[in-house]
Amino acid sequence: MKNVYRTAFAALFGFAAVGAMGTAPSHAQTPGYDASGCGWYIILGCSTSRSEAQRTLRQLGGPVVGGGAGSRVLNTSDVGGFRNGFYCVADGPYISQAEASSVAWSEAVRDAYVKRGC
Repeated sequence: MKNVYRTAFAALFGFAAVGAMGTAPSHAQTPGYDASGCGWYIILGCSTSRSEAQRTLRQLGGPVVGGGAGSRVLNTSDVGGFRNGFYCVADGPYISQAEASSVAWSEAVRDAYVKRGC
């Protein structure tokens, strides 16, 4: 299954398949990050288990894939506008809803959706 996801993302985003544990971009490198941490996130899946969310992130290609903002596991208790108690695999933050919506995650993750968090 991992190879299917990695192959799909390599084709969609022009990335080579990468190791599961890359380095997530720092906030200074994240296009949608501002001092408050507000932005638009592409939600790729959520779980009440951090380890399950991290496994999902690895299956999707790790933190270096995505539309440029970088994918990561978010603790929803730390992000305003999200329901507490979950760990979500997310790509973002992006500056605008339109920018987040333009990233083709839904072609690889059918249930992907865009959500604002602060």
